[in-house]
Amino acid sequence: MSNMVGAIRSQVAKGLGQVRQAFFGIVARGSSKALQLTGFADETLQEVEIIQQVGFSSFIPKNAKVVVIPLNGKTAKSVVVATSNGAISIEVGEGETCIYDQHGHSVWLKADGTHVSSDLFVDGKIIATQDIQSTSGDISDQTGSIEKMRQTYNVHTGHGSGGTPSQQM
Repeated sequence: MSNMVGAIRSQVAKGLGQVRQAFFGIVARGSSKALQLTGFADETLQEVEIIQQVGFSSFIPKNAKVVVIPLNGKTAKSVVVATSNGAISIEVGEGETCIYDQHGHSVWLKADGTHVSSDLFVDGKIIATQDIQSTSGDISDQTGSIEKMRQTYNVHTGHGSGGTPSQQM
């Protein structure tokens, strides 16, 4: 009986030895769809698909660390399911979430609100239910800035009555 158990164990071990387990790789050529990776013993894996969450797409930079899953245990059918160790990394606090890129731009969801670190380009309306403020910059539209409008209004003389406006902007 023990001889049979030994033979079964040997066959199982042999079979498992032919199935590649998940492993870490390093990105040799970055992309947002497929990567070239360096694996164990400097093996090179070509065109490894990146699996990302729907609604999120990021370019995985060279030298990032990735988790590689060989589908059906075959290295040739591998996918990348997670990445880390980009050139820039942001340490978030408990309950926080941050979306960031390798250029230093970020959208950081904190307890006190959403912090955007970058210029913000909006393709659509901005509808605010509260005040809009600028702490150190100017607010402009396609014709000019509010500050320029204020300067023009404040030196404006009445229509034939002379003098500057009684109520300064």
